[in-house]
Amino acid sequence: MTIQPRRAIAVHPGEILEEIFEQNQITQSEVARRLGMTQSKINEICRGRRCVTPDMAMRFGRLFGQSPLFWLNLQKNWELSQLDESVYAAIEPFQMAVS
Repeated sequence: MTIQPRRAIAVHPGEILEEIFEQNQITQSEVARRLGMTQSKINEICRGRRCVTPDMAMRFGRLFGQSPLFWLNLQKNWELSQLDESVYAAIEPFQMAVS
């Protein structure tokens, strides 16, 4: 019996944003105002229709007192979780020399 590794459960950064907003009684429009952007852009991230770019990660990090890497890692993990791993099964890896 072969045990298959389980894929990590990833959530879109927008879900984390929504939790932050709810827990702190912050509105999307207030975040947009403080970041100097449109509320629709924040809404699209919250709804999972837009990704967190490095620019947005810097903005969110500054606004919420977090590292921008927190937001970029959320985005990266989400994107990786959306891939169909079977597409890559036929790729034959190189046998790399260890030095």
